[in-house]
Amino acid sequence: MVQYSLFAKELRENRVKFFLLMAALTALSLVIPLFFEQVRTMLEQPDLSRFIGPQDLAFITASYSNYAWSQWIAKNLAQLATVAAVVFGAGALSGERYYGTALFLASRPVTRREIYTTKAAAGLFLLAICLFGSTLVLLLVSTLKGYRLDYGAFLTAVLITFTCAAVVYLGTAALSTVLPDPVKTAVVAALVWLLFSIPGYSGLPAAALSIFFQMKAIPYWIYGQNPIVPLGIFLVLAVAFYELGVWLWNTREL
Repeated sequence: MVQYSLFAKELRENRVKFFLLMAALTALSLVIPLFFEQVRTMLEQPDLSRFIGPQDLAFITASYSNYAWSQWIAKNLAQLATVAAVVFGAGALSGERYYGTALFLASRPVTRREIYTTKAAAGLFLLAICLFGSTLVLLLVSTLKGYRLDYGAFLTAVLITFTCAAVVYLGTAALSTVLPDPVKTAVVAALVWLLFSIPGYSGLPAAALSIFFQMKAIPYWIYGQNPIVPLGIFLVLAVAFYELGVWLWNTREL
């Protein structure tokens, strides 16, 4: 059960983080359609083999959809979604203990599960606005520029990215219940998720075990994987991290 007064409080307290992240994502989303012609001209140069393989070049230049996916979902969005998930998750509960408000929060006439659920919902709400809001800017400007884009496939890929980012956020939020302050939580979370990224640097099939490989929606976009598969897997992981966070918060001495 979400407590709306606490939900609004969480939005207010995270507004600076939100506006900074949203501004960065929106700026990067504008670069893709506004500078597509210049980039396409550059990609037509005779020898780019030192920078990009011929197969990758052919894939990127095959359609605007492929170009937008490679520069947005598989690059900028996946990277900043991870940053946003860690930033929002790191202060979820550790911030209450760091600023000495945890006891007051726990004394409110609501259960600890409701407190944790409300905080998690607020963080996921802000994360969703960042990812889908900036993507909608990209789609709008692309349409105004006359570029053809497979909107359904593109938004499905963004949904996969968001689901993976939700796992990162909820995992970081669970860490924030046991670590003493937001900065330490962010550092530890970054190291933990860095370890999870290691399989992504190897070839398939090991790379598929990396959440960040999946966050780029590579199996869906390139190999035609049914999106239900990654969405289902990461939804289960998100629920597992949520329940872990609730359990840690319920058993934590304040």
